[in-house]
Amino acid sequence: MKLRFFPIFIFSFISTFVLAQEPVAQRHDPAAVGPFYEAPSLIGHSLRMMKTAGFWIGRHPSPDAVIMSPDQIDAFNTRLHNENKLTKDIFTLVQDLKTETLLDDLEKTLADIIAKDYYTAAGVNDDQNFMDDIKRNMNLSGVVIGQAPRYGLVVHFAPQRFLPTKEGLYEKKDDLEFDQLENSALDVGTPVAVVHASADGLWYYVMTEISDGWVEAKNIALGDVNQVREFAEDKDFAVVIKPKADIFLNESMTDFYDYIRMGMRLPMTSVDAGHVTVNVPGVDSDGVLVVKEAYMNAEDVNTGYLPYTARNIYKQALMMLNQPYGWGDMYGEQDCSRFMQMVFATVGIDLPRDSKDQAQVSNVVVNFDQKSSDAIKIAAIDQSPASNTLLAMKGHILLYLGTVDGKPYAIHDTTGYKQMVDGKELEYAFDRVIISDLSLGEGSPKGSLLRRLTRTVAIE
Repeated sequence: MKLRFFPIFIFSFISTFVLAQEPVAQRHDPAAVGPFYEAPSLIGHSLRMMKTAGFWIGRHPSPDAVIMSPDQIDAFNTRLHNENKLTKDIFTLVQDLKTETLLDDLEKTLADIIAKDYYTAAGVNDDQNFMDDIKRNMNLSGVVIGQAPRYGLVVHFAPQRFLPTKEGLYEKKDDLEFDQLENSALDVGTPVAVVHASADGLWYYVMTEISDGWVEAKNIALGDVNQVREFAEDKDFAVVIKPKADIFLNESMTDFYDYIRMGMRLPMTSVDAGHVTVNVPGVDSDGVLVVKEAYMNAEDVNTGYLPYTARNIYKQALMMLNQPYGWGDMYGEQDCSRFMQMVFATVGIDLPRDSKDQAQVSNVVVNFDQKSSDAIKIAAIDQSPASNTLLAMKGHILLYLGTVDGKPYAIHDTTGYKQMVDGKELEYAFDRVIISDLSLGEGSPKGSLLRRLTRTVAIE
């Protein structure tokens, strides 16, 4: 879930490996009351050796045991769609989603955003002219009830917006890193169902397996539904296992096309020394979907999904350590829930897009309430399977790595924290994937991550 997360905690000097109290560097944020400080690399009692997958693999009792087989993963994904309704099959939209609700959904989204009194990039609060223009372009009178969707593939990285505009809206003046209209982003090759178009024709409202929103029409190639489905369900595919993987249009790999992020898959036609040949979508001179060959570094992808083991989850998650944070996938990065979705996608698990839905994916859970003590929570976490347990709370989600010296540790993608020093509130910035224990926020009004924890969710 794309909620801004600023835990507050007090440092303690328990070992020489614990993070230093002094800020490393200062940066200015016009929206902040005081200065911003860059946080050190070691955070929340983390240690130097925790920064690689090997540390956690070495502590796991059976890192190479298969957690779920491919058939079990297929059944898991089917349950998320059919029973939990947390993901969807875009090729059965008319039956599954009752598209007559589309108009209500669009109107509700617009009303919710208007009620927030956001600022424009120019610093104008509650700009009525801006919202009136957006409403006209949403073409609400043009929504056709029961109309079959069109289908297509994403041809270039495409931000997915709550409203059909590239202009942003913000909670605070000049807080431009957190555009409240940014819903998600779609990588090259993502199949989409186009269910509506803006009045100016420049935007499509599209649905994917895990998210819905407005995408610039220029980034979508429309084609026959069978062509799109064949591309999406090709049995021979390469899955990206690096944070980002380059796509080239020539075999010498000099003609750069775009990149795609971890967990994405593309149809694969051959494997050669040093590279693989894949298919990517394009547009012909008539604006119609065509599929063309492209090339990727062999080390960036795996032929098919990785086996679902602790070793592979650790490797994929730790490969993302220190990757930049991106609110709603801004700037081609990822937030806390997209991070989880990317890691588990490498083994074929289709997690929902937002943290509140990810917290509902498993029947193997432990729930906590306000009366649950820290000791009860730590004991429950310690009994949970490391590497494949999500730690869920309102607005944030983490991946449990293991317990060290009685402290549960997790890897998560976050922005920063606030700390009281000599009676003053200092704000520290992470803006990246970090490893920490659950003490972050201790002593603050919100409480620590451990205190805020509401559920453990085992992905099995």
